[in-house]
Amino acid sequence: MVYRWPQKAESRQWNMEHVQRRRLAILSMVGATSLWLCLGYGTWLMNGCRAWLPYISDFDLYEPGDTIFTVGTFASGFLVFWIVMELHAMNMNHISVGNHGKVWHGLNHLAVFPGLIGAFSCIRIGTVPWNTDGPMHGHYAMDIFYNGVYWCLIVTLVSARIWWAFPSFKRILWMRLGAAVSAAVGLFKMITTQISVWGDDFDWDAYNASASDMLAFCTEALEPAINTGAAWEYVLVAGILGTILSFLPEVSLGTPEASSENEE
Repeated sequence: MVYRWPQKAESRQWNMEHVQRRRLAILSMVGATSLWLCLGYGTWLMNGCRAWLPYISDFDLYEPGDTIFTVGTFASGFLVFWIVMELHAMNMNHISVGNHGKVWHGLNHLAVFPGLIGAFSCIRIGTVPWNTDGPMHGHYAMDIFYNGVYWCLIVTLVSARIWWAFPSFKRILWMRLGAAVSAAVGLFKMITTQISVWGDDFDWDAYNASASDMLAFCTEALEPAINTGAAWEYVLVAGILGTILSFLPEVSLGTPEASSENEE
Protein backbone atom coordinates (compact mmCIF):
# COMPACT_ATOMS: atom_id res chain seq x y z
CA MET A 1 0.00 0.00 0.00
CA VAL A 2 2.89 2.36 0.75
CA TYR A 3 4.13 2.24 -2.83
CA ARG A 4 0.81 2.85 -4.57
CA TRP A 5 0.63 6.57 -3.79
CA PRO A 6 3.74 7.62 -5.75
CA GLN A 7 2.61 5.37 -8.59
CA LYS A 8 -0.79 7.07 -8.69
CA ALA A 9 0.76 10.54 -8.59
CA GLU A 10 3.17 9.63 -11.38
CA SER A 11 0.30 8.17 -13.39
CA ARG A 12 -1.77 11.34 -12.97
CA GLN A 13 1.14 13.51 -14.11
CA TRP A 14 1.70 11.24 -17.12
CA ASN A 15 -2.00 11.38 -18.01
CA MET A 16 -2.08 15.17 -17.67
CA GLU A 17 0.79 15.49 -20.13
CA HIS A 18 -1.13 13.35 -22.61
CA VAL A 19 -4.30 15.38 -22.09
CA GLN A 20 -2.55 18.69 -22.70
CA ARG A 21 -0.75 17.42 -25.80
CA ARG A 22 -3.90 15.91 -27.31
CA ARG A 23 -5.96 19.01 -26.61
CA LEU A 24 -3.27 21.08 -28.29
CA ALA A 25 -3.28 18.77 -31.33
CA ILE A 26 -7.08 18.97 -31.72
CA LEU A 27 -7.32 22.73 -31.22
CA SER A 28 -4.34 23.39 -33.50
CA MET A 29 -5.76 21.28 -36.31
CA VAL A 30 -9.30 22.65 -36.19
CA GLY A 31 -8.18 26.22 -35.49
CA ALA A 32 -5.46 26.38 -38.14
CA THR A 33 -7.59 24.78 -40.85
CA SER A 34 -10.60 26.99 -40.10
CA LEU A 35 -8.34 30.05 -40.14
CA TRP A 36 -6.77 29.45 -43.52
CA LEU A 37 -10.12 28.50 -45.05
CA CYS A 38 -11.61 31.80 -43.84
CA LEU A 39 -8.56 33.75 -45.03
CA GLY A 40 -8.69 32.04 -48.42
CA TYR A 41 -12.39 32.83 -48.84
CA GLY A 42 -11.80 36.39 -47.67
CA THR A 43 -9.07 36.99 -50.26
CA TRP A 44 -11.33 35.40 -52.90
CA LEU A 45 -13.94 38.07 -52.15
CA MET A 46 -11.32 40.83 -51.96
CA ASN A 47 -10.22 39.91 -55.49
CA GLY A 48 -13.73 40.75 -56.66
CA CYS A 49 -14.88 37.16 -57.08
CA ARG A 50 -18.42 35.87 -56.58
CA ALA A 51 -19.46 34.94 -53.07
CA TRP A 52 -21.31 31.73 -54.13
CA LEU A 53 -19.34 29.51 -54.15
CA PRO A 54 -15.75 28.52 -55.00
CA TYR A 55 -14.22 25.13 -54.47
CA ILE A 56 -11.53 25.29 -51.81
CA SER A 57 -8.96 24.49 -54.49
CA ASP A 58 -9.98 27.67 -56.36
CA PHE A 59 -8.20 29.67 -53.64
CA ASP A 60 -4.98 28.25 -55.11
CA LEU A 61 -5.46 30.03 -58.43
CA TYR A 62 -4.70 33.65 -57.53
CA GLU A 63 -2.58 35.48 -54.98
CA PRO A 64 -2.72 35.92 -52.06
CA GLY A 65 -5.04 32.90 -51.88
CA ASP A 66 -2.42 30.79 -53.63
CA THR A 67 0.07 31.24 -50.78
CA ILE A 68 -2.63 30.81 -48.13
CA PHE A 69 -3.80 27.56 -49.72
CA THR A 70 -0.26 26.15 -50.10
CA VAL A 71 0.84 27.00 -46.55
CA GLY A 72 -2.54 26.02 -45.10
CA THR A 73 -2.74 22.58 -46.67
CA PHE A 74 0.88 21.91 -45.70
CA ALA A 75 0.19 22.81 -42.06
CA SER A 76 -3.12 20.94 -41.95
CA GLY A 77 -1.50 17.81 -43.38
CA PHE A 78 1.14 17.68 -40.66
CA LEU A 79 -1.44 18.40 -37.97
CA VAL A 80 -3.55 15.52 -39.29
CA PHE A 81 -0.53 13.21 -38.91
CA TRP A 82 -0.32 14.33 -35.28
CA ILE A 83 -4.05 13.92 -34.63
CA VAL A 84 -4.23 10.46 -36.19
CA MET A 85 -1.37 9.08 -34.12
CA GLU A 86 -2.53 10.70 -30.86
CA LEU A 87 -6.06 9.35 -31.15
CA HIS A 88 -4.79 5.95 -32.22
CA ALA A 89 -2.62 5.73 -29.09
CA MET A 90 -5.47 6.93 -26.87
CA ASN A 91 -7.96 4.42 -28.28
CA MET A 92 -5.40 1.62 -28.10
CA ASN A 93 -5.02 2.27 -24.38
CA HIS A 94 -8.79 2.39 -23.85
CA ILE A 95 -9.32 -0.86 -25.76
CA SER A 96 -6.59 -2.61 -23.75
CA VAL A 97 -7.88 -1.36 -20.40
CA GLY A 98 -11.44 -2.32 -21.30
CA ASN A 99 -10.46 -5.76 -22.66
CA HIS A 100 -12.48 -5.18 -25.82
CA GLY A 101 -10.63 -7.74 -27.89
CA LYS A 102 -8.46 -8.08 -30.97
CA VAL A 103 -11.16 -7.07 -33.46
CA TRP A 104 -11.34 -3.57 -31.97
CA HIS A 105 -7.58 -3.33 -31.83
CA GLY A 106 -7.58 -4.25 -35.51
CA LEU A 107 -10.14 -1.55 -36.38
CA ASN A 108 -8.19 1.01 -34.40
CA HIS A 109 -5.00 0.10 -36.31
CA LEU A 110 -6.95 0.14 -39.58
CA ALA A 111 -8.00 3.75 -39.00
CA VAL A 112 -4.37 4.85 -39.12
CA PHE A 113 -3.93 4.07 -42.82
CA PRO A 114 -6.66 6.29 -44.33
CA GLY A 115 -5.70 9.00 -41.86
CA LEU A 116 -2.06 9.04 -42.93
CA ILE A 117 -2.86 8.79 -46.64
CA GLY A 118 -5.21 11.75 -46.33
CA ALA A 119 -2.57 13.71 -44.40
CA PHE A 120 0.11 13.06 -47.03
CA SER A 121 -2.26 14.08 -49.83
CA CYS A 122 -3.17 17.24 -47.95
CA ILE A 123 0.50 18.21 -47.82
CA ARG A 124 0.99 17.48 -51.52
CA ILE A 125 -2.14 19.07 -52.96
CA GLY A 126 -0.87 22.59 -52.35
CA THR A 127 1.93 22.03 -54.88
CA VAL A 128 -0.34 21.11 -57.82
CA PRO A 129 -3.04 23.67 -58.71
CA TRP A 130 -5.86 22.08 -60.71
CA ASN A 131 -5.38 24.38 -63.70
CA THR A 132 -1.78 23.18 -64.21
CA ASP A 133 -2.06 19.49 -63.30
CA GLY A 134 -5.72 18.57 -63.04
CA PRO A 135 -5.38 14.76 -62.84
CA MET A 136 -2.80 14.84 -60.03
CA HIS A 137 -4.70 17.53 -58.14
CA GLY A 138 -7.88 15.50 -58.43
CA HIS A 139 -6.06 12.39 -57.23
CA TYR A 140 -4.82 14.14 -54.09
CA ALA A 141 -8.23 15.73 -53.45
CA MET A 142 -10.05 12.40 -53.64
CA ASP A 143 -7.43 10.81 -51.38
CA ILE A 144 -8.08 13.53 -48.81
CA PHE A 145 -11.86 13.28 -48.99
CA TYR A 146 -12.39 9.54 -49.28
CA ASN A 147 -9.77 8.66 -46.68
CA GLY A 148 -10.94 11.47 -44.42
CA VAL A 149 -14.46 10.03 -44.41
CA TYR A 150 -13.17 6.47 -43.89
CA TRP A 151 -11.15 7.66 -40.90
CA CYS A 152 -14.11 9.54 -39.40
CA LEU A 153 -16.40 6.53 -39.65
CA ILE A 154 -13.88 4.03 -38.27
CA VAL A 155 -12.83 6.14 -35.26
CA THR A 156 -16.49 6.85 -34.52
CA LEU A 157 -17.22 3.13 -34.50
CA VAL A 158 -14.23 2.39 -32.27
CA SER A 159 -15.06 5.12 -29.78
CA ALA A 160 -18.69 3.96 -29.66
CA ARG A 161 -17.48 0.54 -28.56
CA ILE A 162 -15.28 2.08 -25.88
CA TRP A 163 -17.77 4.55 -24.41
CA TRP A 164 -21.28 3.25 -25.18
CA ALA A 165 -21.72 1.80 -21.68
CA PHE A 166 -21.27 5.27 -20.13
CA PRO A 167 -24.54 7.26 -20.36
CA SER A 168 -22.93 10.65 -19.78
CA PHE A 169 -20.84 10.18 -22.93
CA LYS A 170 -23.58 9.13 -25.33
CA ARG A 171 -24.46 12.69 -26.33
CA ILE A 172 -20.88 13.24 -27.49
CA LEU A 173 -20.99 9.96 -29.42
CA TRP A 174 -24.17 11.03 -31.21
CA MET A 175 -22.60 14.38 -32.06
CA ARG A 176 -19.53 12.58 -33.41
CA LEU A 177 -21.71 10.26 -35.46
CA GLY A 178 -23.61 13.24 -36.84
CA ALA A 179 -20.37 14.92 -37.91
CA ALA A 180 -19.01 11.73 -39.51
CA VAL A 181 -22.27 11.07 -41.37
CA SER A 182 -22.33 14.72 -42.52
CA ALA A 183 -18.86 14.21 -43.99
CA ALA A 184 -20.01 11.06 -45.80
CA VAL A 185 -23.15 12.76 -47.14
CA GLY A 186 -21.11 15.77 -48.24
CA LEU A 187 -18.72 13.51 -50.13
CA PHE A 188 -21.54 11.58 -51.82
CA LYS A 189 -23.42 14.72 -52.88
CA MET A 190 -20.27 16.45 -54.07
CA ILE A 191 -19.29 13.47 -56.24
CA THR A 192 -22.76 12.99 -57.72
CA THR A 193 -22.99 16.70 -58.52
CA GLN A 194 -19.57 16.66 -60.17
CA ILE A 195 -20.48 13.63 -62.25
CA SER A 196 -23.55 15.46 -63.59
CA VAL A 197 -21.30 18.28 -64.85
CA TRP A 198 -17.90 16.80 -65.51
CA GLY A 199 -18.96 14.06 -67.89
CA ASP A 200 -17.15 12.53 -70.85
CA ASP A 201 -18.08 15.47 -73.08
CA PHE A 202 -16.82 18.15 -70.68
CA ASP A 203 -14.15 20.39 -72.25
CA TRP A 204 -11.40 20.25 -69.65
CA ASP A 205 -8.90 22.18 -71.76
CA ALA A 206 -11.27 25.13 -72.07
CA TYR A 207 -12.14 24.97 -68.38
CA ASN A 208 -8.49 24.94 -67.31
CA ALA A 209 -7.68 27.78 -69.70
CA SER A 210 -10.57 29.87 -68.34
CA ALA A 211 -8.75 30.24 -65.02
CA SER A 212 -6.12 32.44 -66.69
CA ASP A 213 -8.66 35.29 -66.80
CA MET A 214 -9.33 35.83 -63.12
CA LEU A 215 -12.27 38.22 -63.31
CA ALA A 216 -14.06 36.23 -66.01
CA PHE A 217 -13.55 32.92 -64.19
CA CYS A 218 -14.35 33.98 -60.65
CA THR A 219 -17.22 36.38 -61.33
CA GLU A 220 -19.24 34.27 -63.77
CA ALA A 221 -20.78 30.93 -62.84
CA LEU A 222 -19.94 28.82 -65.89
CA GLU A 223 -22.17 26.03 -64.61
CA PRO A 224 -24.35 26.54 -61.48
CA ALA A 225 -24.07 22.87 -60.54
CA ILE A 226 -20.33 23.36 -60.03
CA ASN A 227 -21.08 25.83 -57.25
CA THR A 228 -23.55 23.36 -55.72
CA GLY A 229 -20.80 20.73 -55.67
CA ALA A 230 -18.53 23.25 -53.95
CA ALA A 231 -21.16 23.81 -51.25
CA TRP A 232 -21.18 20.08 -50.50
CA GLU A 233 -17.39 20.17 -50.30
CA TYR A 234 -17.68 22.61 -47.39
CA VAL A 235 -20.18 20.29 -45.71
CA LEU A 236 -17.68 17.45 -46.14
CA VAL A 237 -14.79 19.42 -44.64
CA ALA A 238 -16.96 20.71 -41.78
CA GLY A 239 -17.94 17.11 -41.01
CA ILE A 240 -14.31 16.00 -40.80
CA LEU A 241 -13.36 18.96 -38.60
CA GLY A 242 -16.42 18.36 -36.44
CA THR A 243 -15.44 14.73 -35.94
CA ILE A 244 -11.96 15.78 -34.82
CA LEU A 245 -13.32 18.50 -32.53
CA SER A 246 -15.70 16.02 -30.88
CA PHE A 247 -12.67 14.30 -29.33
CA LEU A 248 -11.85 17.40 -27.28
CA PRO A 249 -13.98 16.44 -24.23
CA GLU A 250 -12.90 12.80 -24.55
CA VAL A 251 -9.18 13.42 -24.25
CA SER A 252 -9.77 15.02 -20.83
CA LEU A 253 -11.66 12.05 -19.39
CA GLY A 254 -8.78 9.60 -18.99
CA THR A 255 -9.85 5.96 -19.22
CA PRO A 256 -13.51 4.89 -19.29
CA GLU A 257 -12.99 3.26 -15.93
CA ALA A 258 -11.79 6.54 -14.42
CA SER A 259 -14.78 8.30 -15.92
CA SER A 260 -17.07 5.70 -14.37
CA GLU A 261 -15.51 6.30 -10.95
CA ASN A 262 -16.05 10.06 -11.31
CA GLU A 263 -19.72 9.54 -12.22
CA GLU A 264 -20.20 7.45 -9.12
